[in-house]
Amino acid sequence: MCLSGLTQIVYGLLMAGSAILTAIALFTPSWNTIENNVKNLNHQDWNGLMPWSCIGNSGGSTCQDWWANLPGWMRCVVVCMIISLIVQIFACIYNLLTCLACCCKKYIIHPLTLFAVISTILLLIAVIVYAANWSSYNGAENSGSALGYSFWLAVGALILSAADVILGALAVFLGEHCC
Repeated sequence: MCLSGLTQIVYGLLMAGSAILTAIALFTPSWNTIENNVKNLNHQDWNGLMPWSCIGNSGGSTCQDWWANLPGWMRCVVVCMIISLIVQIFACIYNLLTCLACCCKKYIIHPLTLFAVISTILLLIAVIVYAANWSSYNGAENSGSALGYSFWLAVGALILSAADVILGALAVFLGEHCC
């Protein structure tokens, strides 16, 4: 097997891992945790990006109310995460198709780097916008807030996607110059 093929396999594994982490982060309820300490009662609220009720039926009034009530910065985070997930899935499919191509690989492999760059930029925007604004989203005076595991999963997806930028460029280089 040639070096570009091996690089593409690693690229595909990392992009699939990034897509899985992005999907889990998008649909899990813990982007931040809010702990309310009122009258010695400790209560936690979990805040996710996508409510589960909107996944199956996007036309319901609950989903419209959810979207209408989101602040602008949170809409930006949701849209960037969804588009990034779509790009990552498309990158995995395209990578698989180019791995199976026996001829002309050096001509069709170039978009792999572009997909990784787009995914990385979208995830970076989502992570930065959320990190800059999450503390204003807790709402209660007597509460403490911390970033949750869903946010850190998105950071992990960002790291894998950034590594794929390098691997995509390496696969293109090896595809053009070696085999």
